[in-house]
Amino acid sequence: MSVMREELHHLVDRLPEEKVAPLLRLVRDQLDEEPVARDLPFIGMLEAEPDFAERSEEILRSEDNHSS
Repeated sequence: MSVMREELHHLVDRLPEEKVAPLLRLVRDQLDEEPVARDLPFIGMLEAEPDFAERSEEILRSEDNHSS
């Protein structure tokens, strides 16, 4: 392994977790490979009653009035 690759590995290991995803996208963009499905762990986590989307503006207005 070249010295530059070793340094890159070392620097990546030191990155805070929140900076890994943007760097990973940047590196993937440099490769001529098909895009990989994104990891979206938050999908499906929200559970609400069926009319939640329809009532969202009303709910937000209500929250606004309570915080004033």
